[in-house]
Amino acid sequence: MLRPAQLYEEELKEKLIETWYKPEYVCYSGETGDNLIELPDGNCDSHCFVSVDEDDNVIGYISYDLDWKAMSAYNLGIVSFQMGNFEFLKDAYKAICNIFEVYHMNRLSWFCFADNKAVRGYRNFIRKHGGVECGYTREVARLRDGKLHDGVEFEILAREFHK
Repeated sequence: MLRPAQLYEEELKEKLIETWYKPEYVCYSGETGDNLIELPDGNCDSHCFVSVDEDDNVIGYISYDLDWKAMSAYNLGIVSFQMGNFEFLKDAYKAICNIFEVYHMNRLSWFCFADNKAVRGYRNFIRKHGGVECGYTREVARLRDGKLHDGVEFEILAREFHK
């Protein structure tokens, strides 16, 4: 179930700290190191959610920024603390649907490192639900593994999105 991240701030911070030294999360922050997230005090410019299981435990985090003038959501961030958890995937899908159906944004865009395991899922998502892979940048960032990584940009316009 999607819940406002601010209600779970301490548990979310603990979960994120646990990812700092796990190689499978090297692509999440996009930096040579990690920092704690700063959750916003409101929901005007950013929406931040946690996905919780039936026991109210945080299983993932979903966030994006909003540009109300351009009617765009951008910087979509999705991180699962339980890889392959179907409930989390449903919540991530619901958050994306809400961008178009509840908040009536015209555009959603996000970036992913090309060797992130999630890139395959993003490609499948746009193939099934609309959108395009609109850019590929070579050696765009050096991550904490010391390697340069390529990046992929995705976007979906409201008129392209289908459930």
